[in-house]
Amino acid sequence: MRVLLYIFTVLISLPFLAAHALAAPITVEKQTIAIEANSLAKKPLLSQAIELQGPSSSRDFYYTLSQDVEAKGQTVSFQIQQSELLIAPSSFTIKVDDIALKSTALTSDLLKQTVTVTLPESALMKGTHKITASFYGILKEGVCVAPGNEGNWLRIDILSSISSFNESTQQWTLSNYPEGFVGYEDYRTTLIVPDEASEQTLNASYQLAAYLSEQGENDVDVKRESAVARVAGPVIVVGAKEEFSTNYMIKMLGTANSQYEDGLSLSVHSLKNEESNQSVPILFVSAASPNALQEQISLLTDTKLYSQFAGSELTVDELPTVNNSSNSTLLFSQLGFDHQILSSQETMTPHYYVSLPQVEADKEANMRLVLKKSALLPEKGKSNEREVELIVWVNDVPHAVDLQKLESTSSDLYEVNVPIQTNVLNKQSMTDIQFEVTGFQLEDPCETTNERYWLYIDGSSTLSITKEATPPTFTLRDFPNAFQEQSLIIVPNNTVINDTQMLLLYKSLMTNGEMAQTILRKERDVKEEELKRSAIIFAGASSDFTTLIGNKNNIPQSVEDLLKQGFLPETIAQYTFITKSFWDDKQPLLIIQMMDEAANQKDFLAQLKGTNEKVSSAIETKEGKFVVAASSAADIEKSTSEQNNSISFVLIAEFAVLIIVIGLILYLILRRRRKNLLVEEEEE
Repeated sequence: MRVLLYIFTVLISLPFLAAHALAAPITVEKQTIAIEANSLAKKPLLSQAIELQGPSSSRDFYYTLSQDVEAKGQTVSFQIQQSELLIAPSSFTIKVDDIALKSTALTSDLLKQTVTVTLPESALMKGTHKITASFYGILKEGVCVAPGNEGNWLRIDILSSISSFNESTQQWTLSNYPEGFVGYEDYRTTLIVPDEASEQTLNASYQLAAYLSEQGENDVDVKRESAVARVAGPVIVVGAKEEFSTNYMIKMLGTANSQYEDGLSLSVHSLKNEESNQSVPILFVSAASPNALQEQISLLTDTKLYSQFAGSELTVDELPTVNNSSNSTLLFSQLGFDHQILSSQETMTPHYYVSLPQVEADKEANMRLVLKKSALLPEKGKSNEREVELIVWVNDVPHAVDLQKLESTSSDLYEVNVPIQTNVLNKQSMTDIQFEVTGFQLEDPCETTNERYWLYIDGSSTLSITKEATPPTFTLRDFPNAFQEQSLIIVPNNTVINDTQMLLLYKSLMTNGEMAQTILRKERDVKEEELKRSAIIFAGASSDFTTLIGNKNNIPQSVEDLLKQGFLPETIAQYTFITKSFWDDKQPLLIIQMMDEAANQKDFLAQLKGTNEKVSSAIETKEGKFVVAASSAADIEKSTSEQNNSISFVLIAEFAVLIIVIGLILYLILRRRRKNLLVEEEEE
């Protein structure tokens, strides 16, 4: 019986022993890869500055720890700047889990300062913790100031930070993804790919690197396996079976027990040097074939999928089917708009930006808002009540909603539809949306009451647009929206792929936090069917692609062509041109060419992504200036149309002249024949 109990205990413990083995640290010699990660590195608290309005206001920040962390002087720092009109007893207070840790006096003597507190042990325990930054502002004794007064403010700047909690003893799991694998300050993510990686593996790697670059402060550093000498943060290894060739990578993969199954396999470990205690998380992303990597990499770029991660290893054979039949309705939650509460203290939301495709002009889009409101807000029909209004700002154009006329959809929910002209949406490639309430603040700032007005806007609100039914005319305004559903990126056959440049291109293709569906091909591997069904990007000079030889007349590339577009050929460092695909006129074709190796592609793509100009081409000069073509796409089409009309008129005129000439000849022949007949009759 005792023997059976022993065997049963061993069998029960096997899974736990296996899990521990899989999560064990992977060591690497310092001479092979130097690990230079600072365990007390800082990460930013916010992505954009926050302004608090007096006389009192606050903002909460949250962080989550997957396990208890040893106290080693971890801190949170707020870099603040306040109005020069503030006087005592104005103050700035930091609370952690609702316990006040520090209050700092605010006076006109010191307008900028950094306020730092050391996190207590209770704030380093496993779980979610809250940091509250509170502002109390007084302008002048005896003067009443309404909430929102422009002179009563404090700004929290983007350099505010918190310790990263990256401890050498931390046991990393897949639940730490993606937060544990993004970079900030000097903590940078390195993604390792094989020296001779296939285009499918590179496509998956660039997608993953672009996605994580958008999540963090720094871009991911994509490195070939033989070029990795040091890392200063998280490491991700992406490759299919037998693609890696260096001894240290083969050894690491063996130690990690990477699984090469039919699906996508993930395993996470700690990577450390044998000679030091420096440690960083390392994630292995592997598959039996490059195609499997490419087809299932969305497991790591779709929040609905990776939010389900658990444990230290995972193999997924098949991904859930996602219905992408229509993208004409956009949830606010896709914009990062979970929910917002507007009140007398916070009358405006932050700006939210969404990348929308160009829609048919002179039509109407619809914004459906799901709301909750304070029971104290005045209702329709009541007299002597304050008038309250919600203003929806879309590309700086106001759209008003009378909060007294809301229609209830349930016991506490309200719904309102706001029509928006599509011309307003087409104004900018990045649509700017902001919400503001009026009438919530008291007219008399010295009056005090216990009333509290608030309006809740839910993330299930939507923006619906109608896709354009007519064949599109593509301009740079359509980048990158027109390349989201099925993009074929083609690179020249004999060109060495620059990983950094390709990462920037993939990053620029992201819209609304989602990665474009891309395929990467060397030109020789492109199939005719792919050209006929894809949006196409040629990354290189048009002269490098034999595929474009038959269409060179439709691609402006000569000095004369560039001059016609208003460019000086001698100053061009980068050039881009967009047109309808030569294989499918419903799809776009884009050429991006770097003419100067020293050019800054990051700035060029960022400006290209933000352009609102309806033109077909743009350049970046050697001095870094972004210049669009002098002629718009509409002018080019008009010119082409006029030319075609002119040609048609000439052909018609020539045909008419030919008919007249033929008629004249027939007339002369018939006349001569008739004359001959008359002569013959007279002789008889």
